[in-house]
Formats: sequence, C-alpha cells, structure tokens
Amino acid sequence: MKNLLTRTASGAVFILFVIGSILWHPWAVLAVFFMFNAVALFEFARMIASRYTSFPTSSFIFMGSILYLILGIYANGWANEKILLSMLPLIFLFFISALYQKTEDVFVNLGFKILGIIYIAIPFGLMNIVANLGIAGQEKPEPIFLIAFFVLVWANDTFAYLSGITLGKHRLFERISPKKSWEGSIGGAIITMTLAGFLGHYTQIFDSVSWVILAAIIIFTATFGDLAESLLKRHTQVKDSGSIMPGHGGILDRFDAAIFSIPFYLFFLYLLQ
Repeated sequence: MKNLLTRTASGAVFILFVIGSILWHPWAVLAVFFMFNAVALFEFARMIASRYTSFPTSSFIFMGSILYLILGIYANGWANEKILLSMLPLIFLFFISALYQKTEDVFVNLGFKILGIIYIAIPFGLMNIVANLGIAGQEKPEPIFLIAFFVLVWANDTFAYLSGITLGKHRLFERISPKKSWEGSIGGAIITMTLAGFLGHYTQIFDSVSWVILAAIIIFTATFGDLAESLLKRHTQVKDSGSIMPGHGGILDRFDAAIFSIPFYLFFLYLLQ
C-alpha cells in the first residue's frame, strides 16, 4: 500500500510538471524539458558507463544539452532554421574528441555518444517544436497538440499494463521484455484509439479519423520505444535507468515511449497541417 501511494504521488508530480509547463507557456516547456533531457542523458551515460567504464559522461551531457537548446531556440522562434545547421559540426566534434581518448573502447564510446544524442536529446528538442505548433493559419501555439500526445502515450502504457496483468497469456517479445503480452498491447490500443476518437470529436482541430491514425502511430512506435529501452537495460544489465521517481524508476523509464514516438507524431502533424 505504501509503495502504491509513493508511486501515485511521484506520478502525479511528474504529470503536473509535464502538463503544467505545456499549459503555461512554450518557454516553460523549454525549461522543464531541458531538465528532463539532462537527467535522461545522465541516466543513459551512467548505464553505458556501468559496462564501459571509460565512457565520458560530462562531455556527453553537455553536448546533448546544447543540441537540445538549439532545437528549443529554433522552436521558440528566437533563430531561423539556419541554426539547425550548427548541429552537424557539433556532432562531428565527437569524432575529434575521440582522437584524444586513450582507451580501447574509443569507437564504442563514439557510437554510444551519437546514439544518445539521436535517442534522447533530439526527441526532447522536437517536443518544443510540437509545443509551438499552431493550428493551420494561426501563429498562436496550440497546447492540445503536445498534451494529446502525452495523454495518448500514457493511456496506451497504462491500459496495456492493466490489460496485460488481467488477460495477458501470450508474450509479445519475450526475449527482451518477458512481461509484455499481446493481450495487453491490444487492450491498450483499443482504449487509446477510442480516446483519440473523442479527442477528434471534442477538440475539432482534426477529424476523429486523423486522431485515430495519430493514436495508431503512437501505439506502434511507443511499444517499440519501450522495447528499445528494455534492450538497452538488458545490454547494460540494469533494472531501471534511475531512481529519481520513486516507484517509477528514472526519467528515461518514464519517457522511453514518448521519445521514440515524437518524431513520427511530429511528422504526421506536419502532413495534416
């Protein structure tokens, strides 16, 4: 009972930070998600360092934070698209720094640095672009786009879990995640797409079919995002990415589905605009 209360309280605080920042202002999203990004980068670096002790944590977190800010600055309209070009030379600085590393794991470290940037910093940066999107023909940011994204991700995760513990018999991907089941995934998908239909009806931004398609994209990619982090944890032999959220694990554990889904979600939003 105590663990359930702890899990509920920490989850409520997490949701308050996410939804509160979105409703407040895109600048609040930039600040709050900068924190999430930095913690997730730290957790990723610590996981890799647990297996490859020579992994340079500080420089990785610093560069990942800079690349996040570049996307955030562009998203908030403080610089035009030319600033995005600066991301390429910054990433190639990893190759230069690798020349000065006296370790046999130099290419392992280089690969994980680039992977971490693509896997964590860029998706968190893209969330700022979604936060600043407006309805076609309007310049004012529309918070529902990012709120709906998280609501659908969380709905899929929550109802897949509830369906799985109630009905789950057939393993979805036992080699990587023994607890996930087909029954859980199907149950989560049904509830999430139903919720998306209501979003279409009540928001009247897109029609219900478009929202259901967005939900289907999220369901598919979020499932693989969860599995991808499970694969990473198996590789580094850790149970959770961190312990910053009592009862939930780390920030990367909470955002694994979201960071995998956000590029696909944003791409389809642009197609709808």
